[in-house]
Amino acid sequence: MSPKRGQGFVNYSSQRGVICYYLNMKIEAVLFDADGVLILPEEVFSVVYAKSHGLSPAPFEQFFRESWPAIATGKKDLKESITENADLWQWHGTPDELLQYWFEAEDVRNEDLIALIRGLKEQGLPCYLASDQEKYRGEYLKQVMFKDLFNGYFLSCDLGTTKSDPTFFKRVVDQLRQDNPDINPASIVFFDDSQSKVDTARAAGINGLLYRGVEQVRQLLAARSPQA
Repeated sequence: MSPKRGQGFVNYSSQRGVICYYLNMKIEAVLFDADGVLILPEEVFSVVYAKSHGLSPAPFEQFFRESWPAIATGKKDLKESITENADLWQWHGTPDELLQYWFEAEDVRNEDLIALIRGLKEQGLPCYLASDQEKYRGEYLKQVMFKDLFNGYFLSCDLGTTKSDPTFFKRVVDQLRQDNPDINPASIVFFDDSQSKVDTARAAGINGLLYRGVEQVRQLLAARSPQA
């Protein structure tokens, strides 16, 4: 059971950022978001693509607003959606070639954070990716960008729901309990650059934190360990 506010809960403020953690409670797992945390492109692909092809970004915004939720949760296939929306993309190659272009364009890794995660794993602290991803990019993250980096991957395309739904995090906890039946959700730390996703994680009992940078993660976890 999570401690109530004011009971073992500490807020540390620095440069308007907030680091929150439970005192006297071991950290048993750390979850990291992908885009905006581990992946840091200057612009999202749809904006880059529209600019490079002389297209208006507005139709792409509509596509991602209306079609992406079903794609990200595995209910619709991205390649099929590209084919069905050929007038939008105006792409002259195959869907596979477009996805390769897309994924490579956004392959901008937060190398400092990656190095820190490797160190945490060496110390015995399990680390996981928790992200809203459709299945093809999910595989790219697993097999190319972050191969062998994490203990596991929790993706919306596999869990059937996004991080906007507390069910996502409840399913994460359920899966973690397959290896650690006694894990406490409050001992799971989750870093995301979206406050709404952080709030959703907290609603599921997970210690969600708004990501501010590598040093924030380092300070929070430096003195912590699974045995703390």
